[in-house]
Amino acid sequence: MDESGDAALPVDLVVIFRTVERVLGRGDGPGERVWVEAVTRQLQGQLSLLLLEDLGDTDSAAVRDLHRAAYRLLDRRGRPDERTPSAEAYAYLRALAGVTRGVAALYASGNQ
Repeated sequence: MDESGDAALPVDLVVIFRTVERVLGRGDGPGERVWVEAVTRQLQGQLSLLLLEDLGDTDSAAVRDLHRAAYRLLDRRGRPDERTPSAEAYAYLRALAGVTRGVAALYASGNQ
């Protein structure tokens, strides 16, 4: 349970790393917009979940930069919408995947 008394969702690193790999491992470009939007929502949820966890030592500049990047990407004002060009939405997705991978690795190293 978390501090509010709600049951916390489990962090499934296998699923998170698979989602990241689906994005970063693509060699054939962005694919269909519907795919980009669906995977973007998945990664936003996974990153949000990770940020609720104890990520260990967060005093280093690199970790603080990672946190800033994560919160910037999750900020609703910076997210792509239906008017965003597909290439820009895909670039956002790739950036989101990279930051999610970094936060997941930080979580994994602190929870071994």
